[in-house]
Amino acid sequence: MDINLRSTGNVTILDLQGNLTIGAAEESLRQRVEELLGTDQKYLLLNLADVPMIDSSGIGSLVKSFTHAKGQGGKVKLLKPTPLARQLLSITGLLSVFETFDDEATAVSSF
Repeated sequence: MDINLRSTGNVTILDLQGNLTIGAAEESLRQRVEELLGTDQKYLLLNLADVPMIDSSGIGSLVKSFTHAKGQGGKVKLLKPTPLARQLLSITGLLSVFETFDDEATAVSSF
């Protein structure tokens, strides 16, 4: 998985590319989120537009990122989840937990 960072104001956008599945991908996301929170970048927007597959470990990584950020006074929100990702979030009941957006400007302004 590739993770590219960019910032808009006080929001850090993580553009994810590749499958968010068990192993290196989910570990990479979790580590990157921890690094960002450690440098006081607390408002994170995860762009899932180029993430075709998410498994249970990937979902776990999203939840850990969410709870870690929340515990430090931050927020993690999701941008453009693919239909498969949206379905998985819905089935697991997480669609009601994560704020999810299809428009980047709206997502950024929601922080």
